[in-house]
Amino acid sequence: MRYKIGDFAKLLNTSVRTLRYYNSLGLLIPVEIDVFTGYRYYDDKQINDFNKIKLLQEAGFSLEEIKKYQGLLTNEIMLEKKKELLKETQNINEKIKKIDCLRSYLKDGDINFNPKQLPDKNKKILRR
Repeated sequence: MRYKIGDFAKLLNTSVRTLRYYNSLGLLIPVEIDVFTGYRYYDDKQINDFNKIKLLQEAGFSLEEIKKYQGLLTNEIMLEKKKELLKETQNINEKIKKIDCLRSYLKDGDINFNPKQLPDKNKKILRR
């Protein structure tokens, strides 16, 4: 079955703008564009293609990465992305520790501490 872009967008619970953007990136190209009207048409197979794009985005892949790996995804690529996300998580956890440490030095709207008098535990956290 063929769908006009508006119908396809409704079916996928997305916007026409998103579909046009994906088309401009070469991620989801209509199966047909009417030369007279300029209408874009999509088919049933592209429902799955759209869902793959959305799932990969939700898993942390950028649209550029999705385009790059389109049809070429491997277990190694997935593991590399997992490793990248774990590193980001580690960095965020370190920032959270710093915030918690700095909170203990808040006074009158400012952070007040003498670096030489910090407990060793806090020196390590704030030094990273």
